Amino acid sequence: MAKVYLWRLPSWASLFVCLITAAVAAADEAAPVAAQVTPLLSFDQLARMSWPELERMYREADAGAIPQGYTTGKAIYSPCSPFAGLHSRVTGALWHGKVFDNADCSLVNQWSGFRAIHAHVNYGSSCLDGKTSIVMDYGETSLVWADVRDEVREVAPGLYLGRMYRRKKCGLEFQFFFALQACCR
Repeated sequence: MAKVYLWRLPSWASLFVCLITAAVAAADEAAPVAAQVTPLLSFDQLARMSWPELERMYREADAGAIPQGYTTGKAIYSPCSPFAGLHSRVTGALWHGKVFDNADCSLVNQWSGFRAIHAHVNYGSSCLDGKTSIVMDYGETSLVWADVRDEVREVAPGLYLGRMYRRKKCGLEFQFFFALQACCR
């Protein structure tokens, strides 16, 4: 009987080694898929990121679909600039987001209690890296913000990261980041 047991031992050992090898191979194949899954990004997380992190995220994102309807907005000022906290609080109290109308390729900004300051909306080249972005140009639609050009890219489903520029004599000058979150209203 010991002879039979010893004779079968290599078969069981071979089967065990094959099962372990298959399990390790399956785990190796599944690992890249798990590594590619990124945690969902939130509106408030964007507001807490540094400008270098935001720029990297913006560069890596695609334009995405142009939002339709109301999007909540939040200005993200440089944490290194003087009065950044004050600017954020004042802007947050006054500006609430944008209302997109895809039929007209336009938007209007949502302020506390009213809507004002229209822009044309289309796809165009980013001032940062030349890649496609959703461009919001106020040049032909607003006297107050005729010197403003915004651009956004979708960094998570329904979450957009934007850059605001002002037209200066020497060209467009980056002012600050902002975030838009698509929602129902």
